[in-house]
Amino acid sequence: MILMRRITTTYLATLTDQLSERDRAIVADLERTRVLTGAQLQRLHFDPVNQTARARDRRRVLQRLTDLDLVSTLDRRIGGIRAGSAGHIYTLTPTGRRLQALRRGQQLPKRLRRLRTPGAPFLTHALAISEIYVTLTEISRHQDFQVSTFHTEPACWHPAGNGRYIHPDAYLVLATPTHQDCWWLEIDQATESLPRITRKCRTYLDFLTHGGLGPDGVPPRILFTTPDATRSSAIQKVITRLSTETDQLICATTHADAPKFLTTELAEP
Repeated sequence: MILMRRITTTYLATLTDQLSERDRAIVADLERTRVLTGAQLQRLHFDPVNQTARARDRRRVLQRLTDLDLVSTLDRRIGGIRAGSAGHIYTLTPTGRRLQALRRGQQLPKRLRRLRTPGAPFLTHALAISEIYVTLTEISRHQDFQVSTFHTEPACWHPAGNGRYIHPDAYLVLATPTHQDCWWLEIDQATESLPRITRKCRTYLDFLTHGGLGPDGVPPRILFTTPDATRSSAIQKVITRLSTETDQLICATTHADAPKFLTTELAEP
C-alpha cells in the first residue's frame, strides 16, 4: 500500500523553509517554461567556472528537489543514454505547482495531475521555447538588460475581444533601464503550411491594427522563429506580401539567431 502525503498549506510553508534561493529559482523557471533539460538548468543556475563541480552540484540539487517531490523527470531524454543526467527533461510536480500558487498568495488548486511524457514533437517545440529563455538569460548577465517577463502557454494567451484569444507560444519582455521591448513568440517547427502561417499573421495584424494592446498595455511585436534559414525566408515572404507595414510588426528568424535578433532590436533607439 502506498501512502500519499496530503498537501496542505502548512506542509508547503514548511517545505518553503527548506529551500535555498537557488532552489526557489529553479522551481520558478520550471513553472515559467514548463520543461527544461538538466543541461539547460545547469546553464541557468550553476557556476560555470568549474564544469566538473558544476555538473556535480546540478545533479545533487535536482536530486534533492526530486526527493522533495517538487520536480520530476519525464520518461524521455535529450541525447539518449550518452547524455547522462544532463539530458533528463525536468518538469514541476503537482506539489511544485501548488508551492508556486502559495508563494503568489493564490488558492491552492485542488486537482493537479503529473505531466505525462508527451510525444517527441511536443517536447522538441517546448524545449525550443525554453532554449530562447535560457540563452537570453545567459546574455543578460553580460549586457544591460533583464528578461523581465517570460510566459509560455497557456499563461501567454491573451484576450482579443468577443471571447476570442491570441495564442502565441510565448510572451517575452526584455527591459533596459530606459525602455522595454514586448514580443509574442511563434516557435515554428516547419510543420504548418504557409497558408496557415498567413492566417496566423492576419490574426495578429487584425488585433494590432484595430488598437489591440498586449498584457503590459502596449502592442507587442511578433517574432516567428524557425529551424533553418530556408523556412525563415519563406515566412518572411509571407509577412512581406501581407502589408508594407508588416515588417515593423512581424519578423522572422531562426531559432539559433533569435536571441541575437531580439537583443539587437532592444539596442535600437
